[in-house]
Amino acid sequence: MPPPVEIPPGPGDVPLPPGPGAGTEPDGPPSELDGGRGAVAAAPPENGSQVAPEKNYCFLCHSEPDIWEADTKRFHVRKELIEQDVHWQAGVNCHDCHGGDYTAGEFRPAHAPSAGFRPLAEMMKACAQCHKEQRIELLKSVHAKAGPKNERGAGTLVGCSACHGEKTHGMLPVGDSESPVFLDHQILTCGECHPEDLETYKETVHGKGLFKSGLLVTAVCADCHGAHGIFYAADRRSTLHASKVAGTCGHCHKYIEDRLRRSVHSGDGGPGSFADHPAPGGKIWQKPSCTSCHQGHHLLDPESTDFQLQLVNRCGNCHAQWSSRYTMSVHGELTRLGYVAAAQCAECHGDHDIRAPEDPKSSLAPGANRLETCRKCHSHAVTNFTSYDPHANYKDAKRYPRLHAVYAGMHTLIYWGFGLFVIHAFLWFLRSMVHTLRHGRHKTLVTEEMAILKVPPLHRVMYALLLASFLGLVLTGLPLKYSNQPWARSLAASLGGFDSSSVWHRFFAVTAIFACVVRLAGGIRQVVRLRSEQASWKSILVGPDSPVPGRRDLRIMWEMVLWFFGLGRRPVFERWTYWEKFDCWAFVLGATIIGLSGLMLWYPNAFCRVLPGGTLNVAQVVHSELAVLLASFLFIVHFFHAHFRPEKFPMDLSVLTGLVSEEHLRKHRPAYIERLRRSGKLDELRRRAPSSKRLRLVLVAGFLVFSLGLCLLALILLASLGK
Repeated sequence: MPPPVEIPPGPGDVPLPPGPGAGTEPDGPPSELDGGRGAVAAAPPENGSQVAPEKNYCFLCHSEPDIWEADTKRFHVRKELIEQDVHWQAGVNCHDCHGGDYTAGEFRPAHAPSAGFRPLAEMMKACAQCHKEQRIELLKSVHAKAGPKNERGAGTLVGCSACHGEKTHGMLPVGDSESPVFLDHQILTCGECHPEDLETYKETVHGKGLFKSGLLVTAVCADCHGAHGIFYAADRRSTLHASKVAGTCGHCHKYIEDRLRRSVHSGDGGPGSFADHPAPGGKIWQKPSCTSCHQGHHLLDPESTDFQLQLVNRCGNCHAQWSSRYTMSVHGELTRLGYVAAAQCAECHGDHDIRAPEDPKSSLAPGANRLETCRKCHSHAVTNFTSYDPHANYKDAKRYPRLHAVYAGMHTLIYWGFGLFVIHAFLWFLRSMVHTLRHGRHKTLVTEEMAILKVPPLHRVMYALLLASFLGLVLTGLPLKYSNQPWARSLAASLGGFDSSSVWHRFFAVTAIFACVVRLAGGIRQVVRLRSEQASWKSILVGPDSPVPGRRDLRIMWEMVLWFFGLGRRPVFERWTYWEKFDCWAFVLGATIIGLSGLMLWYPNAFCRVLPGGTLNVAQVVHSELAVLLASFLFIVHFFHAHFRPEKFPMDLSVLTGLVSEEHLRKHRPAYIERLRRSGKLDELRRRAPSSKRLRLVLVAGFLVFSLGLCLLALILLASLGK
């Protein structure tokens, strides 16, 4: 090979391209790539000229490092760089792109236009002759105008080097781990222009598979978006268009694609096609496809908690009504609380091979299929259990008339009773305030003074158990009832999650049942004792010691209403007042219904052996709605009766200590005191009031319970107003 000779360019010689930026892509459409001259470069051989390196003077000359100095140094091409070049390895030689005479040892003959030496623009066109399809795809893609703006303010073509690298000589094969478009490098290369997408991709199941697990089979940008023909997902040419995305994902997930195409989400047009009717319970007239559920760069691992908890919302994009009704079920309430073990859409309907319920192959087909599906979570489910409707809407009178009738009837009855007693309490508060201002307050329990025992020790213990268990039931049940509220999930988490709170809820339920059974047994024992003493049934049922309401209570209630309006004197009472009897029986009736419905939900299979599964829907409505109403009644009406009245404020300690001020009884219940005196029991029931230290402890305990009740009431009111 002759040494290089410094020869000035002669007539007709083409200047060599400048060093920096020499491999950049020219902007503008193909017609502008040759500067408007219309010249067409001769196409290189299809597979390159396949010239051996030792016969290629271009390579031999430009790869010698010692013959290039100063401003000619840029013409040096390192030998090791060109040898790893993907084009060189494929047999594409220097003159296949640059033109010229590779056999000439002199400068001018080697670079003469007559020898086919190409200027930069024509050289780029020569590249396009080999990569014609890729070039056409690129010019049609979103990258055609995504590059830097030109002098006219228009976007320019994103050139090959932006993705494949600036090393025009030394371009690595796509499969080379050092290539800028190889897997992890490709993600980072695309991320230079799309930094937000890079960050979200890292959190996807594909991103974690690549960066954390080092998987070479995970999907990267080009696998989903394509390499050169990249279009917006709404464009029908895009590989991510709804009608094509199943095929795109199917390159890796072929088995899942096949199942999807056999499902109800496919039909004749395939996944992502337009449907002839909207989705059941929704308004979307299009079949879903992969990205309908596995959404773009928010592609979570299907086994992850986040994905499973968000699945209902994804299904709700098409099936809004069904999703909304699902959230009213116990499954939906648990899901909103973050309890991933609760059944979501896929547990019942399937994931990719979803079929219509009437399809015999559906997992929800009536009979054995549905029973088997239910038994995945409810291992001992019986046949009747399968008629439970997890999408029942008790507010929908048209679709669920019986369930709605139960809901509406219960609310009507409770709200009327609740409303009347709220009005009663309000009028009482006003009248009692006036009476107290005029006549002053009577003494409550005073340390070391005499008081009357009204509540025996066993009754006090059972009352404390009932109160504690009821507060515990409300505390552990409210998060499930109001799972749509922001505070519900925090409260559930503070209780240890559903697994923990459900255990506590059942513990408090058992405690309440135990206390009720003990009180019932005590009442039966009392009746037996009175009968053995020859007491009549009338005196037992409607006598002065009985909590059963009678005609005397109606008369006193009327006298009380007259007193509210200043039309009569304040009535006096016997041992029990009409509001105490109402409190008692409202609690007994409510607790019985709540307890029975709770047992049905606790042991559904036992009840479904004789009852249809639809009764569980009724039990759920009754249990949750009545519990909230009973709690509201306790914290408003009962608290007023016991604590808020001006003559009782700040707290009535009779249930906690068992004692009532004798002065109070003589003033407000003289008939009771007189009856005790005549029977000779008054002295037996007299007790000395507790010490001031003990009273303070009782008062603190009472305030703690009182405060917890008010906090729970505040949550109920907050949730009710939030609806």
